[in-house]
Amino acid sequence: MRRLSNPFLIASIALLFSSIAVVCHGLSRNYAYPATKDSTILRSTVSCPSCPANNCYKCTLGNATTLVANTGGLAYSRALIGFQMSVPGSSVTSCSIQIPAFIAPLQAPITVVIGRAESSWWSEDRVTGENAPEELEEVASVDVPAFNNLGLTDITKACQKAVNGSFSVYFSARFGHFEFWSKNSGNPAILHVTTY
Repeated sequence: MRRLSNPFLIASIALLFSSIAVVCHGLSRNYAYPATKDSTILRSTVSCPSCPANNCYKCTLGNATTLVANTGGLAYSRALIGFQMSVPGSSVTSCSIQIPAFIAPLQAPITVVIGRAESSWWSEDRVTGENAPEELEEVASVDVPAFNNLGLTDITKACQKAVNGSFSVYFSARFGHFEFWSKNSGNPAILHVTTY
């Protein structure tokens, strides 16, 4: 077996391998983005004394410290969460969302549904059941057993459709109720993004 003795050849091979390592390392990057805004969107056929004109659809709940999802009875509530990524959606290879632990332990199993919102042109101070963006499509559905929390959940489809890095998602319950901390509590939802 011949040994490499040409210093120029050895240096060239070393440079080639270091270049390959740099390129491979640069293939993917990981980012974490906290939610930039969130709000509970309340819709109910009953009277809401704390809302303008007692109308639940007129409530602005974007400054509350918790987010609520409820399906059943006379009230339907969803948590709307907005993100701003510094990368374009077209570069996202995977994307997962992590919400804080439920405030009260689940007493029964629940199905958490995450849907992509029509837009992110809403503000915490003004969004209500009347003007909140529509939900366009379901991007994830997770069965959560009693006394458990929702783990990291893949929402790649929603991230990839971000407009200028901006997008929003809804959290709702297939049936039942859950509540978790909002951005205003100091414990926002976190987006974990991988790009190429």
